[in-house]
Amino acid sequence: MKKILAFVVIVGFFLNCINKKKKEAEQKDTKVSLRTDTLNVVKLGDTLVIYESTCRGCAYESSTAFAIKDSFDIVKLLRVETYDNNSPDMAGGSVSKNLILVPAKRGATILKMYKFSKGVPSNMNDSLPFTPYQIEVRN
Repeated sequence: MKKILAFVVIVGFFLNCINKKKKEAEQKDTKVSLRTDTLNVVKLGDTLVIYESTCRGCAYESSTAFAIKDSFDIVKLLRVETYDNNSPDMAGGSVSKNLILVPAKRGATILKMYKFSKGVPSNMNDSLPFTPYQIEVRN
């Protein structure tokens, strides 16, 4: 009887551990790096990332701005994260700028990402160069 009870307790313990790992994996935020050369198929709960960089130590670093144009309002820009992994006493290098986007609804769209200096008026987006991303959001 003790062996059966011990077996049930051990099996229950292992099943509980497996179940916790599955829950942790489901709760992790899924990040998808967007690519320009292909159709990006993502899920509604995914977090989308566009990796950009600017030169470190130049005026362009602090004046870089980004704009996102999506005519169907499927994807929204959540924030821009800045990372400087260089040593403070190092001259030059680059600063990472990660654009964090979230899908708002299902559908397909072509997202235009504009990168420009803050001094440029935002109404000039039609004449600025942009980077297109084809995105399809599924359930």
